Amino acid sequence: MASAKSSRSRASAPSGAHQPNGGAGDQEAGVQLADKLKIFKTDNFDPDAYVQSKCQTMNEKFQVLTRTCAFYDAKCRTSKEISDLEGELLSIKNLLGAQTGLIRGLAEGVNIDSLPAGSEGSTENDISNVEDREPSELEKWVEEFPDMLEVLLAERRVDEALDALDEADRLVADAKQKQTLGTADLSSLQNAISDHRQKLADQLAEAACQSSTYGIELRAAAAALKRLGDGPRAHTLLLSAHDQRLQYNMQVIHPTNTSYGGAYTAALSQQVFSAIAQALNDSQAVFGDEYASELVIWSTIQAEAFAHLVKRYALASSAAAGGLRAAVECVQIAIGHCSLLEARWRLSLSSVLLKLFRPSVEQALDANLRRIEESTAALAAADDWILTYPPTGARTSNRASTVALGVQPKLSSSAHRFYLMVQVTDISTRMTNCFIFI
Repeated sequence: MASAKSSRSRASAPSGAHQPNGGAGDQEAGVQLADKLKIFKTDNFDPDAYVQSKCQTMNEKFQVLTRTCAFYDAKCRTSKEISDLEGELLSIKNLLGAQTGLIRGLAEGVNIDSLPAGSEGSTENDISNVEDREPSELEKWVEEFPDMLEVLLAERRVDEALDALDEADRLVADAKQKQTLGTADLSSLQNAISDHRQKLADQLAEAACQSSTYGIELRAAAAALKRLGDGPRAHTLLLSAHDQRLQYNMQVIHPTNTSYGGAYTAALSQQVFSAIAQALNDSQAVFGDEYASELVIWSTIQAEAFAHLVKRYALASSAAAGGLRAAVECVQIAIGHCSLLEARWRLSLSSVLLKLFRPSVEQALDANLRRIEESTAALAAADDWILTYPPTGARTSNRASTVALGVQPKLSSSAHRFYLMVQVTDISTRMTNCFIFI
Protein backbone atom coordinates (compact mmCIF):
# COMPACT_ATOMS: atom_id res chain seq x y z
CA MET A 1 0.00 0.00 0.00
CA ALA A 2 2.88 2.24 0.81
CA SER A 3 4.48 1.40 -2.51
CA ALA A 4 1.31 2.25 -4.35
CA LYS A 5 1.14 5.60 -2.61
CA SER A 6 4.72 6.36 -3.51
CA SER A 7 4.14 5.40 -7.10
CA ARG A 8 1.14 7.71 -7.30
CA SER A 9 3.21 10.49 -5.85
CA ARG A 10 5.96 9.93 -8.43
CA ALA A 11 3.45 9.83 -11.24
CA SER A 12 1.93 13.10 -10.19
CA ALA A 13 5.27 14.81 -9.70
CA PRO A 14 5.88 15.85 -13.34
CA SER A 15 2.51 17.49 -13.67
CA GLY A 16 3.11 19.31 -10.44
CA ALA A 17 6.47 20.54 -11.71
CA HIS A 18 4.86 22.30 -14.71
CA GLN A 19 1.95 23.74 -12.82
CA PRO A 20 3.68 26.99 -11.76
CA ASN A 21 4.60 27.91 -15.38
CA GLY A 22 1.11 27.24 -16.67
CA GLY A 23 -0.34 29.43 -14.00
CA ALA A 24 2.01 32.27 -14.92
CA GLY A 25 0.93 32.13 -18.60
CA ASP A 26 -2.72 32.26 -17.72
CA GLN A 27 -2.02 35.14 -15.40
CA GLU A 28 -0.20 37.10 -18.17
CA ALA A 29 -3.06 36.54 -20.61
CA GLY A 30 -5.47 37.72 -17.98
CA VAL A 31 -3.43 40.88 -17.44
CA GLN A 32 -3.43 41.67 -21.20
CA LEU A 33 -7.16 41.13 -21.41
CA ALA A 34 -7.64 43.34 -18.37
CA ASP A 35 -5.60 46.09 -20.06
CA LYS A 36 -7.75 45.87 -23.16
CA LEU A 37 -10.90 46.03 -21.08
CA LYS A 38 -9.77 49.12 -19.18
CA ILE A 39 -11.14 51.34 -21.96
CA PHE A 40 -14.62 50.06 -21.20
CA LYS A 41 -14.23 50.79 -17.46
CA THR A 42 -13.29 54.47 -17.83
CA ASP A 43 -15.84 57.10 -16.95
CA ASN A 44 -15.57 58.94 -20.30
CA PHE A 45 -16.02 55.83 -22.43
CA ASP A 46 -18.29 56.57 -25.41
CA PRO A 47 -19.64 53.40 -27.02
CA ASP A 48 -20.86 55.23 -30.13
CA ALA A 49 -17.50 56.86 -30.78
CA TYR A 50 -15.69 53.56 -30.22
CA VAL A 51 -17.93 51.70 -32.64
CA GLN A 52 -17.75 54.55 -35.18
CA SER A 53 -13.93 54.55 -35.14
CA LYS A 54 -13.84 50.82 -35.75
CA CYS A 55 -16.40 51.15 -38.54
CA GLN A 56 -14.46 54.03 -40.12
CA THR A 57 -11.33 51.91 -40.30
CA MET A 58 -13.24 49.12 -41.96
CA ASN A 59 -14.91 51.63 -44.29
CA GLU A 60 -11.53 53.00 -45.43
CA LYS A 61 -10.31 49.52 -46.20
CA PHE A 62 -13.50 48.85 -48.12
CA GLN A 63 -13.11 52.06 -50.13
CA VAL A 64 -9.54 51.16 -51.06
CA LEU A 65 -10.75 47.78 -52.23
CA THR A 66 -13.59 49.42 -54.19
CA ARG A 67 -11.23 51.87 -55.93
CA THR A 68 -8.88 49.05 -56.82
CA CYS A 69 -11.71 47.11 -58.42
CA ALA A 70 -12.94 50.22 -60.26
CA PHE A 71 -9.43 50.93 -61.56
CA TYR A 72 -9.14 47.38 -62.79
CA ASP A 73 -12.49 47.65 -64.58
CA ALA A 74 -11.46 50.96 -66.18
CA LYS A 75 -8.17 49.44 -67.28
CA CYS A 76 -10.00 46.56 -68.89
CA ARG A 77 -12.35 48.92 -70.72
CA THR A 78 -9.42 51.10 -71.88
CA SER A 79 -7.56 48.07 -73.17
CA LYS A 80 -10.62 46.99 -75.11
CA GLU A 81 -11.08 50.48 -76.58
CA ILE A 82 -7.40 50.66 -77.58
CA SER A 83 -7.71 47.29 -79.28
CA ASP A 84 -10.80 48.46 -81.17
CA LEU A 85 -9.05 51.70 -82.15
CA GLU A 86 -6.04 49.81 -83.47
CA GLY A 87 -8.34 47.76 -85.63
CA GLU A 88 -10.04 50.87 -86.99
CA LEU A 89 -6.69 52.54 -87.71
CA LEU A 90 -5.53 49.47 -89.56
CA SER A 91 -8.69 49.54 -91.65
CA ILE A 92 -8.19 53.24 -92.41
CA LYS A 93 -4.58 52.60 -93.37
CA ASN A 94 -5.60 49.89 -95.80
CA LEU A 95 -8.29 52.14 -97.27
CA LEU A 96 -5.88 55.05 -97.68
CA GLY A 97 -3.35 52.76 -99.31
CA ALA A 98 -5.92 51.66 -101.84
CA GLN A 99 -6.99 55.25 -102.52
CA THR A 100 -3.36 56.35 -102.92
CA GLY A 101 -2.73 53.64 -105.44
CA LEU A 102 -5.83 54.60 -107.36
CA ILE A 103 -4.85 58.29 -107.45
CA ARG A 104 -1.32 57.47 -108.58
CA GLY A 105 -2.71 55.27 -111.28
CA LEU A 106 -4.95 58.07 -112.51
CA ALA A 107 -2.06 60.56 -112.36
CA GLU A 108 0.17 58.28 -114.45
CA GLY A 109 -2.48 57.93 -117.12
CA VAL A 110 -3.89 54.58 -116.16
CA ASN A 111 -7.32 54.40 -117.72
CA ILE A 112 -9.39 52.71 -115.04
CA ASP A 113 -12.65 53.38 -116.87
CA SER A 114 -11.52 51.36 -119.89
CA LEU A 115 -11.37 48.17 -117.87
CA PRO A 116 -14.26 45.76 -118.49
CA ALA A 117 -17.09 45.69 -115.99
CA GLY A 118 -16.90 43.02 -113.34
CA SER A 119 -13.10 42.80 -113.50
CA GLU A 120 -12.68 43.80 -109.88
CA GLY A 121 -9.80 41.43 -109.36
CA SER A 122 -7.99 42.84 -112.38
CA THR A 123 -8.42 46.40 -111.06
CA GLU A 124 -6.98 45.43 -107.71
CA ASN A 125 -4.00 43.84 -109.47
CA ASP A 126 -3.39 47.02 -111.47
CA ILE A 127 -3.54 49.14 -108.33
CA SER A 128 -1.10 46.87 -106.58
CA ASN A 129 1.20 47.05 -109.61
CA VAL A 130 1.12 50.85 -109.45
CA GLU A 131 1.92 50.76 -105.74
CA ASP A 132 4.76 48.31 -106.30
CA ARG A 133 6.28 50.39 -109.10
CA GLU A 134 9.72 51.74 -108.23
CA PRO A 135 9.61 55.59 -108.02
CA SER A 136 11.91 57.51 -110.33
CA GLU A 137 14.86 59.58 -109.19
CA LEU A 138 12.88 62.77 -109.74
CA GLU A 139 10.00 61.51 -107.60
CA LYS A 140 12.43 60.52 -104.86
CA TRP A 141 13.98 64.00 -104.95
CA VAL A 142 10.54 65.61 -104.74
CA GLU A 143 9.68 63.49 -101.69
CA GLU A 144 12.97 64.31 -99.95
CA PHE A 145 12.93 68.01 -100.85
CA PRO A 146 10.83 69.32 -97.88
CA ASP A 147 12.89 67.41 -95.31
CA MET A 148 16.13 68.57 -96.89
CA LEU A 149 15.02 72.21 -96.74
CA GLU A 150 13.92 71.86 -93.13
CA VAL A 151 17.41 70.66 -92.22
CA LEU A 152 19.07 73.49 -94.13
CA LEU A 153 16.87 76.10 -92.48
CA ALA A 154 17.41 74.62 -89.02
CA GLU A 155 21.18 74.71 -89.53
CA ARG A 156 20.98 78.23 -91.06
CA ARG A 157 22.77 77.16 -94.23
CA VAL A 158 21.27 80.00 -96.22
CA ASP A 159 23.29 79.67 -99.42
CA GLU A 160 22.57 75.96 -99.75
CA ALA A 161 18.87 76.56 -99.07
CA LEU A 162 18.79 79.21 -101.79
CA ASP A 163 20.51 76.85 -104.22
CA ALA A 164 17.97 74.13 -103.40
CA LEU A 165 15.06 76.51 -103.99
CA ASP A 166 16.53 77.60 -107.32
CA GLU A 167 16.98 73.97 -108.33
CA ALA A 168 13.38 73.24 -107.36
CA ASP A 169 12.17 76.17 -109.47
CA ARG A 170 14.08 74.81 -112.46
CA LEU A 171 12.60 71.35 -111.92
CA VAL A 172 9.08 72.78 -111.76
CA ALA A 173 9.57 74.66 -115.01
CA ASP A 174 11.07 71.58 -116.68
CA ALA A 175 8.30 69.31 -115.35
CA LYS A 176 5.61 71.63 -116.69
CA GLN A 177 7.24 71.65 -120.09
CA LYS A 178 8.06 67.94 -120.37
CA GLN A 179 5.27 66.62 -118.11
CA THR A 180 7.67 64.44 -116.17
CA LEU A 181 5.75 64.83 -112.90
CA GLY A 182 2.17 64.05 -112.05
CA THR A 183 -0.25 66.77 -111.08
CA ALA A 184 -0.22 65.82 -107.40
CA ASP A 185 3.58 65.70 -107.16
CA LEU A 186 3.94 68.97 -109.05
CA SER A 187 1.43 70.74 -106.81
CA SER A 188 3.11 69.35 -103.69
CA LEU A 189 6.51 70.56 -104.90
CA GLN A 190 5.22 74.05 -105.65
CA ASN A 191 3.59 74.32 -102.22
CA ALA A 192 6.79 73.17 -100.54
CA ILE A 193 8.81 75.76 -102.47
CA SER A 194 6.42 78.57 -101.52
CA ASP A 195 6.26 77.61 -97.83
CA HIS A 196 10.00 77.22 -97.37
CA ARG A 197 10.74 80.36 -99.33
CA GLN A 198 8.54 82.28 -96.89
CA LYS A 199 10.17 80.57 -93.90
CA LEU A 200 13.63 81.48 -95.15
CA ALA A 201 12.59 85.09 -95.77
CA ASP A 202 11.18 85.38 -92.24
CA GLN A 203 14.34 83.84 -90.80
CA LEU A 204 16.54 86.32 -92.67
CA ALA A 205 14.36 89.25 -91.63
CA GLU A 206 14.55 88.18 -88.00
CA ALA A 207 18.34 87.91 -88.23
CA ALA A 208 18.62 91.36 -89.83
CA CYS A 209 16.61 92.91 -86.99
CA GLN A 210 19.02 91.65 -84.34
CA SER A 211 21.24 94.35 -82.84
CA SER A 212 24.25 92.03 -83.09
CA THR A 213 23.88 91.73 -86.88
CA TYR A 214 25.93 94.28 -88.80
CA GLY A 215 28.65 94.55 -91.40
CA ILE A 216 29.17 91.42 -93.48
CA GLU A 217 26.34 89.50 -91.80
CA LEU A 218 23.86 92.29 -92.47
CA ARG A 219 24.89 92.56 -96.11
CA ALA A 220 24.63 88.78 -96.50
CA ALA A 221 21.10 88.73 -95.07
CA ALA A 222 20.02 91.58 -97.35
CA ALA A 223 21.58 89.88 -100.38
CA ALA A 224 19.80 86.61 -99.56
CA LEU A 225 16.46 88.40 -99.25
CA LYS A 226 17.10 90.10 -102.57
CA ARG A 227 17.87 86.72 -104.12
CA LEU A 228 14.52 85.46 -102.82
CA GLY A 229 12.86 88.21 -104.82
CA ASP A 230 12.06 90.54 -101.91
CA GLY A 231 14.42 93.41 -102.67
CA PRO A 232 12.31 96.28 -101.24
CA ARG A 233 11.92 94.48 -97.93
CA ALA A 234 15.64 93.70 -97.85
CA HIS A 235 16.59 97.35 -98.42
CA THR A 236 14.12 98.56 -95.79
CA LEU A 237 15.54 96.10 -93.26
CA LEU A 238 19.06 97.21 -94.13
CA LEU A 239 18.28 100.87 -93.42
CA SER A 240 16.30 99.94 -90.31
CA ALA A 241 19.26 97.98 -88.95
CA HIS A 242 21.59 100.95 -89.45
CA ASP A 243 19.08 103.28 -87.81
CA GLN A 244 18.72 100.92 -84.84
CA ARG A 245 22.47 100.70 -84.40
CA LEU A 246 22.81 104.50 -84.66
CA GLN A 247 20.21 105.02 -81.95
CA TYR A 248 22.04 102.54 -79.73
CA ASN A 249 25.39 104.30 -80.22
CA MET A 250 23.85 107.71 -79.55
CA GLN A 251 22.67 106.60 -76.11
CA VAL A 252 26.18 107.05 -74.71
CA ILE A 253 26.31 110.72 -75.80
CA HIS A 254 24.73 112.74 -73.01
CA PRO A 255 24.76 116.55 -73.21
CA THR A 256 25.23 118.37 -69.91
CA ASN A 257 25.04 121.98 -68.89
CA THR A 258 28.75 122.05 -68.12
CA SER A 259 29.89 120.38 -71.33
CA TYR A 260 31.16 122.35 -74.28
CA GLY A 261 28.62 122.49 -77.11
CA GLY A 262 31.28 121.83 -79.71
CA ALA A 263 32.33 118.57 -78.03
CA TYR A 264 28.75 117.30 -78.02
CA THR A 265 28.27 118.35 -81.65
CA ALA A 266 31.50 116.64 -82.70
CA ALA A 267 30.65 113.35 -80.99
CA LEU A 268 27.10 113.35 -82.32
CA SER A 269 28.02 114.31 -85.89
CA GLN A 270 30.69 111.62 -86.02
CA GLN A 271 28.15 108.95 -85.10
CA VAL A 272 25.43 110.22 -87.44
CA PHE A 273 27.48 110.78 -90.57
CA SER A 274 29.46 107.57 -90.03
CA ALA A 275 26.17 105.65 -89.88
CA ILE A 276 24.96 107.34 -93.05
CA ALA A 277 28.22 106.52 -94.82
CA GLN A 278 28.04 102.87 -93.72
CA ALA A 279 24.44 102.59 -94.89
CA LEU A 280 25.38 104.06 -98.26
CA ASN A 281 28.28 101.63 -98.54
CA ASP A 282 26.15 98.56 -97.71
CA SER A 283 23.35 99.62 -100.03
CA GLN A 284 25.78 100.23 -102.87
CA ALA A 285 27.45 96.85 -102.32
CA VAL A 286 24.19 94.87 -102.32
CA PHE A 287 21.76 96.85 -104.48
CA GLY A 288 23.88 99.26 -106.50
CA ASP A 289 21.93 102.38 -107.46
CA GLU A 290 18.58 100.59 -107.43
CA TYR A 291 17.31 102.34 -104.29
CA ALA A 292 19.09 105.69 -104.58
CA SER A 293 15.95 107.74 -103.91
CA GLU A 294 15.17 105.78 -100.73
CA LEU A 295 18.74 106.36 -99.56
CA VAL A 296 18.47 110.11 -100.10
CA ILE A 297 15.21 110.27 -98.15
CA TRP A 298 16.61 108.19 -95.28
CA SER A 299 19.83 110.24 -95.12
CA THR A 300 17.85 113.48 -95.11
CA ILE A 301 15.73 112.24 -92.21
CA GLN A 302 18.85 111.32 -90.24
CA ALA A 303 20.45 114.72 -90.96
CA GLU A 304 17.31 116.57 -89.85
CA ALA A 305 17.14 114.56 -86.62
CA PHE A 306 20.81 115.35 -85.99
CA ALA A 307 20.25 119.07 -86.62
CA HIS A 308 17.34 119.18 -84.18
CA LEU A 309 19.45 117.56 -81.46
CA VAL A 310 22.29 120.04 -82.00
CA LYS A 311 19.86 122.96 -81.91
CA ARG A 312 18.25 121.70 -78.73
CA TYR A 313 21.34 120.82 -76.70
CA ALA A 314 24.10 123.03 -78.17
CA LEU A 315 22.81 126.01 -80.14
CA ALA A 316 19.80 126.99 -78.04
CA SER A 317 21.78 128.09 -74.99
CA SER A 318 24.48 129.79 -77.09
CA ALA A 319 21.95 131.66 -79.19
CA ALA A 320 20.00 132.85 -76.15
CA ALA A 321 23.16 134.10 -74.43
CA GLY A 322 24.56 135.73 -77.55
CA GLY A 323 27.42 133.24 -77.81
CA LEU A 324 28.09 133.73 -81.49
CA ARG A 325 31.50 132.08 -81.37
CA ALA A 326 30.16 128.86 -79.78
CA ALA A 327 27.22 128.74 -82.17
CA VAL A 328 29.39 129.20 -85.25
CA GLU A 329 31.89 126.58 -84.07
CA CYS A 330 29.08 124.04 -83.64
CA VAL A 331 27.89 124.77 -87.17
CA GLN A 332 31.45 124.49 -88.52
CA ILE A 333 31.92 121.07 -86.89
CA ALA A 334 28.65 119.73 -88.27
CA ILE A 335 29.31 121.09 -91.77
CA GLY A 336 32.84 119.66 -91.67
CA HIS A 337 31.63 116.11 -91.08
CA CYS A 338 28.88 116.56 -93.64
CA SER A 339 31.39 117.81 -96.24
CA LEU A 340 33.47 114.65 -95.84
CA LEU A 341 30.39 112.58 -96.57
CA GLU A 342 29.44 114.71 -99.56
CA ALA A 343 32.93 114.52 -101.04
CA ARG A 344 32.85 110.72 -101.04
CA TRP A 345 29.24 109.95 -101.92
CA ARG A 346 28.13 113.11 -103.73
CA LEU A 347 25.19 113.42 -101.36
CA SER A 348 24.19 117.01 -100.57
CA LEU A 349 23.07 117.41 -96.97
CA SER A 350 24.70 120.75 -96.13
CA SER A 351 21.68 122.69 -97.34
CA VAL A 352 19.47 120.71 -94.95
CA LEU A 353 21.72 121.52 -91.99
CA LEU A 354 22.14 125.20 -92.87
CA LYS A 355 18.41 125.66 -93.26
CA LEU A 356 17.85 124.33 -89.74
CA PHE A 357 20.89 126.02 -88.15
CA ARG A 358 20.32 129.48 -89.64
CA PRO A 359 17.64 130.68 -87.16
CA SER A 360 19.86 129.81 -84.18
CA VAL A 361 22.91 131.52 -85.68
CA GLU A 362 20.88 134.62 -86.53
CA GLN A 363 19.52 134.68 -82.99
CA ALA A 364 23.06 134.49 -81.58
CA LEU A 365 24.21 137.23 -83.96
CA ASP A 366 21.33 139.53 -83.01
CA ALA A 367 21.94 138.96 -79.31
CA ASN A 368 25.65 139.64 -79.76
CA LEU A 369 25.00 142.83 -81.71
CA ARG A 370 22.57 144.03 -79.06
CA ARG A 371 25.17 143.41 -76.37
CA ILE A 372 27.79 145.36 -78.33
CA GLU A 373 25.32 148.17 -78.91
CA GLU A 374 24.47 148.39 -75.23
CA SER A 375 28.13 148.33 -74.23
CA THR A 376 28.97 151.00 -76.80
CA ALA A 377 26.14 153.24 -75.60
CA ALA A 378 27.34 152.91 -72.02
CA LEU A 379 30.92 153.76 -73.03
CA ALA A 380 29.79 156.72 -75.10
CA ALA A 381 27.74 158.08 -72.22
CA ALA A 382 30.80 158.09 -69.97
CA ASP A 383 33.26 159.35 -72.63
CA ASP A 384 35.01 162.75 -72.31
CA TRP A 385 35.40 162.85 -76.13
CA ILE A 386 39.06 163.77 -76.06
CA LEU A 387 40.82 162.36 -79.12
CA THR A 388 43.99 160.42 -78.39
CA TYR A 389 46.20 157.91 -80.09
CA PRO A 390 45.68 154.22 -79.33
CA PRO A 391 47.43 152.80 -76.27
CA THR A 392 50.97 151.54 -76.78
CA GLY A 393 49.98 147.89 -76.62
CA ALA A 394 47.25 148.40 -79.15
CA ARG A 395 49.57 150.32 -81.54
CA THR A 396 52.18 147.57 -81.27
CA SER A 397 49.72 144.79 -81.98
CA ASN A 398 48.25 146.67 -84.94
CA ARG A 399 51.46 148.09 -86.37
CA ALA A 400 51.01 146.36 -89.69
CA SER A 401 47.53 147.75 -90.17
CA THR A 402 48.52 151.29 -89.19
CA VAL A 403 51.54 151.23 -91.47
CA ALA A 404 49.33 150.04 -94.29
CA LEU A 405 46.97 152.92 -93.65
CA GLY A 406 49.86 155.34 -93.33
CA VAL A 407 48.32 157.13 -90.35
CA GLN A 408 47.47 156.43 -86.72
CA PRO A 409 43.99 157.76 -86.10
CA LYS A 410 43.07 159.65 -82.99
CA LEU A 411 39.97 158.31 -81.32
CA SER A 412 38.04 158.92 -78.17
CA SER A 413 38.41 156.56 -75.24
CA SER A 414 35.07 154.89 -75.98
CA ALA A 415 36.11 154.32 -79.59
CA HIS A 416 39.39 152.75 -78.51
CA ARG A 417 37.58 150.42 -76.10
CA PHE A 418 35.03 149.50 -78.74
CA TYR A 419 37.84 148.62 -81.13
CA LEU A 420 39.54 146.46 -78.50
CA MET A 421 36.25 144.73 -77.69
CA VAL A 422 35.76 143.80 -81.33
CA GLN A 423 39.32 142.47 -81.48
CA VAL A 424 38.92 140.36 -78.34
CA THR A 425 35.69 138.74 -79.46
CA ASP A 426 37.02 138.36 -83.01
CA ILE A 427 33.53 139.07 -84.16
CA SER A 428 34.52 140.17 -87.61
CA THR A 429 36.06 136.80 -88.50
CA ARG A 430 33.21 134.81 -86.96
CA MET A 431 30.58 136.86 -88.70
CA THR A 432 32.38 136.43 -92.01
CA ASN A 433 32.47 132.65 -91.59
CA CYS A 434 28.86 132.63 -90.51
CA PHE A 435 27.70 134.51 -93.59
CA ILE A 436 29.82 132.29 -95.83
CA PHE A 437 28.04 129.21 -94.48
CA ILE A 438 24.60 130.76 -94.64
